[in-house]
Amino acid sequence: MNSPQTIELQSPEKRSTDSERTISETVDSALCAADLKHFASKHAIIQNQNNQKIEKWQDWQYLLDLIDIILEYDVTYIVKASQLGVSWLMAIISDWYANFGETAKCLLLSQGQTEAQDLLSKLSFVHENLPAYLRLPIDKDNREMFALKGNHAEIRALPSTEKAGHGFQGSLVVRDELARHENARENYRAVARSGAKLVELSTANKKDPTNYFGEKTEEFWLDPLTEKRVYPSGLELYTNEKKPGVCLVFLSWKLRPTRVEGMTLDEWWDSRILPRYTAEEIEEQFPEKIEDVFKASITRAYFEFSALDDMGYDICPPMRQDTINTYNNVIRVYKLPIVGRRYIIFTDPSDGVGDPFVTGCMDYVTGELVASATGKEKVDRVAEIHDYLVREYGNASNTFEYTGSVGGTMWKVLDDLKTPNQAPRRKPDGKIDEGKKGQWVSSEHKERNFGHLAFGIAKRKYVIHDREFMRQAKMVQRENEKPIMDKKQTYDWVMMMVGLGQLEKFMPPTDAFKITSSKYKD
Repeated sequence: MNSPQTIELQSPEKRSTDSERTISETVDSALCAADLKHFASKHAIIQNQNNQKIEKWQDWQYLLDLIDIILEYDVTYIVKASQLGVSWLMAIISDWYANFGETAKCLLLSQGQTEAQDLLSKLSFVHENLPAYLRLPIDKDNREMFALKGNHAEIRALPSTEKAGHGFQGSLVVRDELARHENARENYRAVARSGAKLVELSTANKKDPTNYFGEKTEEFWLDPLTEKRVYPSGLELYTNEKKPGVCLVFLSWKLRPTRVEGMTLDEWWDSRILPRYTAEEIEEQFPEKIEDVFKASITRAYFEFSALDDMGYDICPPMRQDTINTYNNVIRVYKLPIVGRRYIIFTDPSDGVGDPFVTGCMDYVTGELVASATGKEKVDRVAEIHDYLVREYGNASNTFEYTGSVGGTMWKVLDDLKTPNQAPRRKPDGKIDEGKKGQWVSSEHKERNFGHLAFGIAKRKYVIHDREFMRQAKMVQRENEKPIMDKKQTYDWVMMMVGLGQLEKFMPPTDAFKITSSKYKD
């Protein structure tokens, strides 16, 4: 005979408690689905690398502000300092999209496979630590994909290869540390067509000042129509009426209220940052102001930054005059030629395609660039302008950079024009290369003459009125005392000044350059 079945009856109080819990969880689930900030603040658990603890996500106000901005704009560029919790926030946002979005598709692109896996592991950790009533079951969780059962949501994490992102259609694309993505431009063309919300974030990359992220964010920041708004949290938001749906965010290292419990930010900086990071790493990873992000690296700069900044006060428009023909404003005149002054002229020529030519005319005594010329002109026109300035400025000692067919044509035209006082070509040791005109610039020439220019800049020896030179000079980097110039950039103004520096070193005796023409101003 079977034993009678024992039935456990719940008390009215327990049934009421269970019912209340179910209602509470249902309400909370609805709130989480509707409000990302509620979801993150109440339920996100992270791994704090500063104290090696698992803890509740800190809903600092600048991160809550960032959530609002990302949800509002189609494209968000985030220029940031390190260790602000932004990567964890991207993991939280991605999990929210996946957990509460029907068939949501998210794509996380990182600079390499290791970084992609790290970002995906953060997302997986956030999801696994959600309450059971919120957490959808996991279908796949491997090195490249995180997928959920029930709603067919997928998140892929890939390294930034040339083909990454091609064919993707989805809800959200996050490109982390974009300034270091080798294929950032190619990837953008792919993901821009996906229709997804796009978040582009990175610290600065001063080793590659022409990186895609740096170019896009600096262009946006410098646009005269870009407007700045500073939130009470300290977050800076930049918007532009020409680009609706796009914004730029700057996050200073000082935004995070606490770094290590019991330490002030200054104590943390002095004990944890200054001893452990190089000056260059601090420049890249811990900017205080947005200007720190976009200026070239001071620690890697070949030319002295403070001197270039001082020289910047001399930038001005050309003078109004009718003595010198400007060739339709190709020539810029800052001072007219003066009787008895000695001038030197150097031209970095071009063929009218691609890079512009640059000519500089310097007062030998004062070091002032009294005239310059630039534009995309054919080489015969460049030679004509060079010859004209030589004659106007008292038969100035002159030469040009001899490079390839352009240099050959320049030499021929100047020879036909019988341009006076052409300086002879110099070998790296300074000796004359007999019978040759125009200066061939070898790597040895470059190293020697860049050093001469750097010394002159440091001593505030030159007065230059052209903004282009200052900009290009700040882009020249130093590596083992050698000048390094990115091949994707133009340095024609710098090369013009390097050429003037060499002419300056080998200027002939004064008696050879007495000026008696009555056309000069007293």
